[in-house]
Amino acid sequence: MGVLAVPLGLMLVQTDLPLTLVAQGETQFSYTEADVSFSEDVTPILEGKCVICHGGADENGAITKEMELDLTSYDALMVGSEFGSIVEPGNAEDSVLWMMIELGDMPQEGDPLTTEELEVIKTWIAEGAQNN
Repeated sequence: MGVLAVPLGLMLVQTDLPLTLVAQGETQFSYTEADVSFSEDVTPILEGKCVICHGGADENGAITKEMELDLTSYDALMVGSEFGSIVEPGNAEDSVLWMMIELGDMPQEGDPLTTEELEVIKTWIAEGAQNN
């Protein structure tokens, strides 16, 4: 593997390729454009904590969508609720989804999201809320 020495102060251009930074004698650090996967990381949280009230079936098999919000798929989540969009890709702080779970307003029933689950959701939104 070749080594490229780049003086400090040069700007790196974002690409679709992973960027790996290695300092001599240091541990390798890798950054990829999207570290959080909707399907692998976000969906299990939504299914475990949110879908019971937002898109899941009740005990009689009827679909429950409180506030007309369906969190059973990426496309449904991005449609939002009866009040509009709940995710602002790239901006967690202005995303209703983030505000509701960070403040502990959601989920109303059951256990709140763990610190790790909160970080996954926030990072996913901050990374652009990709369908990956």
